[in-house]
Amino acid sequence: MKGETQGNALLHELFEEQARRTPEAPAVVGPWGTMTYGELDRQTGRLAAHLRTLGIRPDVTVGVYMERRPEFVVACLAALRAGGAFLPLELAYPDSMIEDVLADAEPRVVVTRGEHEASLPDGQERIVLDGDWESALPEGGPDDGLRPTLDDLAFVSYSSGTTGKPKGIANPHRAPVNSYSWRFGLVDYGAGDVVGCNVFFIWEMLRPLLRGGAVCPIPDDVIYDPAALVGYLDEHGITEVLFTPSLLEAVLDGGGENLGEELSALRTLWLNGEVVTKTLARRALRLLLGKRIFNLYSISETHEISAGELEELVESADSTYCPVGKPADPEHLYILDEDARPVEGGAAGELYVGGEGLARGYLKLPEKTAERFVPDPYAGGDARMYRSGDKARLLPDGNLEIMGRVDFMVKVRGYSIELGAVEAAIEERLAVTNCVVIAEGEEGTDKRLVAYLVPDSGDGANDDRHAEWNIDPATGHSPGIRRVLQDALPHYMIPAVYVEVEALPLQDTTGKVDRGNLPTPPARGPSEEAAPEELALPADAPRGEKEDRLARIFERVLRLERGYVRPEDDFFEAGGHSLAAAELVSRVEEAFGVRLPTSEILDSPTVTGLCDAIEARQNGEDGAGQETDEPDLRAEVLLEPEISPDAAGRGGERLSDAGNVFLTGATGFLGAFLLDGLLTETEARVHCLVRPRHDGDPMTPLRDGLKRYGLWDAERASRIVPVPGDLAEPLLGLSEEDFDNLAGEVDVVFHAGAVVNLIYPYSALKPANVDGTREVLRLACRQKTKPVHHVSTNGVFGRGWGLCEEDTNLDDLAGVQGDGYGRSKWVAEGLAREAAGRGLSVAVYRPGNISGHSETGASNPKDFLGAVISESVRVGSAPKINGWRMEMTPVDFVSGTILRFADDPDAAGKTFHLANPNPPSAEYVFGWIEDLGYDLRRPDYADWLETIRSAPAETEAGEVVRGAAPDDAAEVKDDNDYDDRNTRDALGEGGPRRPEVGAALLETYARAFAERGWMPAPDLAREGARR
Repeated sequence: MKGETQGNALLHELFEEQARRTPEAPAVVGPWGTMTYGELDRQTGRLAAHLRTLGIRPDVTVGVYMERRPEFVVACLAALRAGGAFLPLELAYPDSMIEDVLADAEPRVVVTRGEHEASLPDGQERIVLDGDWESALPEGGPDDGLRPTLDDLAFVSYSSGTTGKPKGIANPHRAPVNSYSWRFGLVDYGAGDVVGCNVFFIWEMLRPLLRGGAVCPIPDDVIYDPAALVGYLDEHGITEVLFTPSLLEAVLDGGGENLGEELSALRTLWLNGEVVTKTLARRALRLLLGKRIFNLYSISETHEISAGELEELVESADSTYCPVGKPADPEHLYILDEDARPVEGGAAGELYVGGEGLARGYLKLPEKTAERFVPDPYAGGDARMYRSGDKARLLPDGNLEIMGRVDFMVKVRGYSIELGAVEAAIEERLAVTNCVVIAEGEEGTDKRLVAYLVPDSGDGANDDRHAEWNIDPATGHSPGIRRVLQDALPHYMIPAVYVEVEALPLQDTTGKVDRGNLPTPPARGPSEEAAPEELALPADAPRGEKEDRLARIFERVLRLERGYVRPEDDFFEAGGHSLAAAELVSRVEEAFGVRLPTSEILDSPTVTGLCDAIEARQNGEDGAGQETDEPDLRAEVLLEPEISPDAAGRGGERLSDAGNVFLTGATGFLGAFLLDGLLTETEARVHCLVRPRHDGDPMTPLRDGLKRYGLWDAERASRIVPVPGDLAEPLLGLSEEDFDNLAGEVDVVFHAGAVVNLIYPYSALKPANVDGTREVLRLACRQKTKPVHHVSTNGVFGRGWGLCEEDTNLDDLAGVQGDGYGRSKWVAEGLAREAAGRGLSVAVYRPGNISGHSETGASNPKDFLGAVISESVRVGSAPKINGWRMEMTPVDFVSGTILRFADDPDAAGKTFHLANPNPPSAEYVFGWIEDLGYDLRRPDYADWLETIRSAPAETEAGEVVRGAAPDDAAEVKDDNDYDDRNTRDALGEGGPRRPEVGAALLETYARAFAERGWMPAPDLAREGARR
């Protein structure tokens, strides 16, 4: 494949041959002393003999659970020499993940040290290397056992994502043997070579031992400290090491102009795991003059794919980042288009890798294996190739460039969109025989979805799909189609442009739609910018001029042709979205001298309506979005007499006694964790209210939500009962019969569903948040009385209330909330209190800002504080706001506390504050973020906001910040203090404690944000996913 192999020799046989040649040469060195090849041979041989007595044979794994040290190398080699495979277990794994990996991989035995033994589950066979295991060896030793083949397992490595179940990547001997052979062709080893290993340790530690070099494990507490790392490399005469680019950056930052002299022994540096910027490459070449620096591209499933020396790669004029060098096996490297055909002329496509470096697949995941390891039609026979998911191209000089990810999802303004879901919704609701949807344009506000429609020419007699629409041929806009789709799709999934065609172009060979030959969509409107003074108008300008000027602003913001927008046109129906609305606010301020809240655009989205709002502001009146006609909220707290427990029998009060539970909001962030907790902590069936989907399967959004946060478990999910319905509809969108049946079946009700939007007015939120709560309470009182656990919010207090106690009488707070959401939740809580006053068992929970899971980092993609943190890192600037406290309560504490109290009858009738009563200041939070290696400017809020708004929104977090960040810094802060006495008393002394918001939690969140692509990974070298 990539290099000349030594016959059919296996990894450990290559080591044994080298040990016979150089028994006195150092093999493993470091602060523990020196172990020669001969000693390493003897120690691994004895341990291998013991492992064979325990049943180790081909394809049986041996777990290795310890820090990077000589014994780690001994254990791995011994597993191979015994005929089996080694399974590295990270000390950083939480106990639950260790248990998951052990249950999945089923190692016959785990080799560890005494200090780590307690972390292994009871019943797990183990060998404690610093114990007396050798006394168990039979005299004379066992037989040599079965000899593995090149296709038998050498090792199993587990992916280390922060969410979801880790998957084991099964690598046979053939893959590393061929990969290492190719690497020896680039840099070989001999006497005097010392290879420092920590990053991607299991890939790096064996290679030098096959050729006579020495391995020097680098301890974890050293690799994370750049100054200590430099000292360690120098002290032990390390001649070669592999870093991630971010680790190299930290080392260069901590060193001086004499860094190259401090690392005088170092001759070769490999970079792997991240893209290498040309700036970093040039800096490294300057400060490490004379040393060979390689950019290496590898994937756990394929081993090495390509490599090249930075000195040559950095000068490539054809790439943005440093290319990753020449392919190791060009005959089996393919760049294919979305129809799996080779691209032409250096075009970009998805990278597929074949050849003999492939892993077998994913342990016990045949469907995932079949999805990623596909037949290789270009090699023939049973050959396979790995679908990398990376976007790549071959440059004219033969070097490979990695350009990002190729997913079946597209990103539009930060939202992940499955194009097939959009196509399915169109085909279900429009009279078309076929359609295809593409994403066109660059990321940011310019990117748009374009739908190509083939009209159905049938008579439509038995077809209730929408058959009449008007598409403006100049712009491709169709307000009628948008109205049809807005009930089926969220706004960001509705195409902006529609093109009607007689037929879709097909490929001759596959018969699939040839997306490359679709007609060009209508051109965008003018992109030239008008100077503010060109658009500015005085307040006393005639109404007609104002409407004309506002129409021009619509056109410029939405990039429409001049004259397209009419006074009655709707901003959103013309293609607007939340990012464009933020730009519209700025343009209106430039032209008319007033700044409108985004809520007014939602309330009055037409030119005429928005002009009314502008004139009202210019005249000193409240704008249309200020809800001057808002009803008396106290009068909204109204329950029908039938919503009373007196009219029904009484059910149980404890969650643990429930056989059936009803849950609203299960597709939301908190709701997903409540659902997971109910499935994990009880044996109950969980009936989940879920809005019907275009694909007709109500389980889809529930499954997607659980998977999104790493919570999906197919076995437990068999107890989920989807209930297609709608909070905003009478009887929750159910028939009278279905509503009664549900009411008679469930024993406990959890109401966590709501429309959460801080810019919508009360009137827009009332149907779901107020009327929906009323229907939930109705359900609780039908057939039999059921306890209700109602999730409210600390937003019911509004701003500036001061000390907010759980038992504070909220009657005097009607309407003080600063947004429609807080008002709707105030009314909803009032309904719950009214029902409680009638005798219904109701517990009310008021969370604050719910942040990510304290262990996995799984977080709400729409969390404002999380988005502020990640976007601040991305733009290198964080706002300085005096007195800003950043309340973050991990979702696992919130959901766990709610479920704990649901099993406590004493919780009935009480209100519990779940927000952190002592949140850290923003200064501390951003200080901890800086400690992770991020450079942050600290301007005042106005300057920071200008930086944010002027930078393109490249992620979903970016859109969240731009859509939710207020103009006034005072609106960011919550000066209230939330007393949580009821919560603390109910938890008791032995109850769960709120996770501390500090450096460790922030690092967990940063890594989760980085995995999501919102920001770079923390500038600490951790051994993570190998790329």
